[in-house]
Amino acid sequence: MRQPTRLIRDSVDRLKLEVSLPGGRYQLSLDDRAIIVLTDRLGLAERDTVPEPFVPVFVAMGDAWFPNQRDVDAIIDDLSADGTLSPNERSALISYVTDSNIAERNSERVRVAIDRSPIGDEVSAEDLQIVDLPSLPDSLKPDEPGEKSDNSVEAKQESIAPEEPAKTESDIVSELERIPGIGPQRANQLAEGGMTSLESLSDSRPGYLADIEGITEGIAAVAVEGAREIVGRTKPADERLRDQTGVSESVFDPALASLAASGVPASEAVPKLRLLYGPTVADIDAVTGQQAYFLYESGYQTPYDIIQASQEELTDVYQVGSATAAEIQSAARSMFDAR
Repeated sequence: MRQPTRLIRDSVDRLKLEVSLPGGRYQLSLDDRAIIVLTDRLGLAERDTVPEPFVPVFVAMGDAWFPNQRDVDAIIDDLSADGTLSPNERSALISYVTDSNIAERNSERVRVAIDRSPIGDEVSAEDLQIVDLPSLPDSLKPDEPGEKSDNSVEAKQESIAPEEPAKTESDIVSELERIPGIGPQRANQLAEGGMTSLESLSDSRPGYLADIEGITEGIAAVAVEGAREIVGRTKPADERLRDQTGVSESVFDPALASLAASGVPASEAVPKLRLLYGPTVADIDAVTGQQAYFLYESGYQTPYDIIQASQEELTDVYQVGSATAAEIQSAARSMFDAR
């Protein structure tokens, strides 16, 4: 019997997906776009079950992958797309595929994955944002079977043609230093590893950048996510936290910056900071102490979690009926309207 997909943490505390394939259970690495959907939109935490239709779409989009695995289409074929979606899950998946930039090289497999999913009838090719993103530098692409990787700085420099010949190494380092948590030393390491701009960095994967000497997977994730915020591909973490808690961005900026310097990317920090700094479900006027307990136990820890859920999902919580669910959601929304 196929086991469900779960959100897990690996030995270095990075969120991954544990999936079932014909050969057994395997781990998929996750990019920040997928993590944001799972933790922000769906409110999932470690060991929670992930709706199966999301997984092949994540892989097709390039936001979930096996390190050094290049046969993406075979992976997608082996993944289950079965399962129903709640209204909130359906909305989250539709928003994810229609609001995200999709690399031209991935566009066909994304369309196929969407057609296989429960949202296939609701998303057309015209709804997708297909863009011509730059290719990964050859030095950061996974090796072909039997190939030996040469991760030396000299090999990387020889194999990568600069995107903008007019840029000096100093210009590139200065540009990369704009990312919170990436100081001069790390910016130099990224530049020596083949990153020539914020754009090229934003199109990379943390798992590939971690091959660069001196760059851990945590710092790689900080660099990629930070670059994506600066070039406008993802909403800044402090703004997401403001929208989810009603607390000013300035409250979160110091914590986000210091965590980034420690190798904790925004996708990992946001769910915890949302709970630490923002109001909890117990602060909602319409929620009794008993209801707050059962809502919290069911994964609805903050007013933001309540707003993101459907009334049907809230009604499934012990001691919360349909009328109460509507009242609780209305009270949660009013907390943000009043700020």
